Amino acid sequence: MQLIPRTLAVPLALGLFAPSLVVHAEDKVRMNGHLEGGYQYDSNVTVDELNTSSDQSDEAWVFDAGLEGVLKPTRALNVTLGYSLSGRRYQNLDQFDQDIHLVSADISYDFDPVTVGTSYHYSHATLGSDPFLDFRRASVYLGRLIGEDVYLLASLQDKSKDFDDSEARDADIRGVSLDSFFFFNQARSHLLVGLDGDREDAEADAYDNDLLRVRLALVHKFTLGGEDNRLRLGWRYEDREYDEVTVTSSDPLLNDPLTGDLTERSTSKRADRARILEASWRIGLNEVFSLEPSISWGNYTSNVDSADYDKTVAGVSLRAAF
Repeated sequence: MQLIPRTLAVPLALGLFAPSLVVHAEDKVRMNGHLEGGYQYDSNVTVDELNTSSDQSDEAWVFDAGLEGVLKPTRALNVTLGYSLSGRRYQNLDQFDQDIHLVSADISYDFDPVTVGTSYHYSHATLGSDPFLDFRRASVYLGRLIGEDVYLLASLQDKSKDFDDSEARDADIRGVSLDSFFFFNQARSHLLVGLDGDREDAEADAYDNDLLRVRLALVHKFTLGGEDNRLRLGWRYEDREYDEVTVTSSDPLLNDPLTGDLTERSTSKRADRARILEASWRIGLNEVFSLEPSISWGNYTSNVDSADYDKTVAGVSLRAAF
């Protein structure tokens, strides 16, 4: 279960490039919205931010609703404001129920051929109906179109995590991202190659870590039965290395009887790895409604037992866009 939004920059980059998403000069204001509800199966209900795995499966009702306003005072200036509420309600493990409120603001200016912008995102998450986590992210970014079908987007981020009941995990994070979009099919489809790096400094040294993330996604839009369809395949790899070193002995009998010191010591740092595969198909039913089945599989490995597990999530949702 991810309580921190991870895909905030991708819609921005698509909006900067794809002709079908750009607000034209004569459209000074535009409003977009969506309502979505569905049902989901989770083979191992978890809270990633706490490295907590229930080792139990459950089903949940899921929902998502959002509203976005796009302002274009001039041809080159773009201002986007948004709010969304998403959540899930489990059938049995209601202590894992969640809500996420997300507020966002973005302003960019197209200097042609370079676009410069800044954005701010704030999310408030509840877990089991109790306040859980406040997450803030401020970023500056630079985007440029290379040729006619390649778009590069680089960003620097300043992030913070504020836990309601775990001050030791509160952290300031410095991050950098680079996304490369390779468009085809008349810009209706694209391949994304993304790279993220984070340095996280927590209140407790045990949670200080460095993160490297690699993202791949193929998004293909096509028409089937006269309606728009979207197929998405994704893969993500995460490598998180913690700073704190633990000193242990492989056998208590190796203690020196005269000094009490360990005659053989081993040191280790916590290391977490994650490999996630995702697939979804948004099937257009008409101009407003679409049906989207999805599935993901994750392999999480760690030398900490609570963060070492596999999970599969599958579901289907009905979406209305306006």
